[in-house]
Amino acid sequence: MIQDIFPSLFNRFGLYYGFINNDMLVKFESVGIFDYLNIAEITKPLPISEVFYEIIGSENEIKKVISGEKNEYSILNINRDTNEEIFFNIYFLHHPFREYKAIAVIKDVTNEILFRQYLHQNKNEISLLQDKLIEKNNDLNIINRDLTTSRDLLKNLNIELEEKVVLRTTQFEESSDLAKRLFYQTVNSLMSALEMRDPYTSGHQQRVSQLACAISLKMGLDEITLEGIEVAGKVHDIGKIYLPSEFLTRPGVLSEEEYNVIKTHSRFGFEILKDIEFPWPVASIVLQHHELLDGSGYPNGLKEKDIRLEAKIITVADVVEAMATNRPYRISPGIDRAIDEIIANKGIKYDTQAVEACVEILKAGSDLFKS
Repeated sequence: MIQDIFPSLFNRFGLYYGFINNDMLVKFESVGIFDYLNIAEITKPLPISEVFYEIIGSENEIKKVISGEKNEYSILNINRDTNEEIFFNIYFLHHPFREYKAIAVIKDVTNEILFRQYLHQNKNEISLLQDKLIEKNNDLNIINRDLTTSRDLLKNLNIELEEKVVLRTTQFEESSDLAKRLFYQTVNSLMSALEMRDPYTSGHQQRVSQLACAISLKMGLDEITLEGIEVAGKVHDIGKIYLPSEFLTRPGVLSEEEYNVIKTHSRFGFEILKDIEFPWPVASIVLQHHELLDGSGYPNGLKEKDIRLEAKIITVADVVEAMATNRPYRISPGIDRAIDEIIANKGIKYDTQAVEACVEILKAGSDLFKS
């Protein structure tokens, strides 16, 4: 199982998994869940509501997920007092697996909520200090007309209040910088999580991200779009974390049935990322990164006008990187063959501008694929 492969990694992200049959929680497959929820270890199937009393009132929605009438149902920002106060989300996913009908995913969002509360408190303090500064200035201006001796007092009070505003503003800016660093560290950790399962493609997502950014820069895209492409490139294969590791590392050609399982990774990636509040459409880009202009791609067979430009760029970078590096089932065809492939299908499968920019970069001599 996934948690047997890298249990400490899942604790790092605060993700816990349970398996459901009918309306019974059969078992958990995640390290630390019982300590996290402060409950006794489950030794036999229990009604879900006995473990998660927070679902009371939502039983019908959860039954729809278990039966397959709905794909998922979530309850967000649950607050529970255990040994300490925690916040978590529960996602019920219809995903038949072996003898189970559904999966319960518990995501620890305690740090995220506390951090947001901290930022909100800082914003309120700054606003309050600014309002007080304005109010005090108005009061002192009135007094100053009658009492010239109060000028020194006004000056001192202004200095004190302005210093407090500067201090709070600096603290807020430092908190924002910390949030940005934590965000990129999380993205890089998600990228590393997949590569720990699939060592044959170690560095694949990073190289795809770098090449896609170079293509975007060559195409003259704006900085915000380029940042979104960088992040989406780094996690475009994150959905493979749900796939059997033997499919990812097998040194041979997969059967059609096995390959169809592999093809589900873009949709799983979308499900993982869709509720994260990125400032870019990362989840949609990940969902579409195997779609092709002629409609022969997957998972939805979209055609040119329905595919995001960012996804088209990552598609070209993904194809080139895959052909330029070795895989368990074949030796790399080489960078020249990769160039031939994207040129031959320019405007057919792959975006014309992205192909032309990519070819120009590669022929100029890219360091991405040098050993």
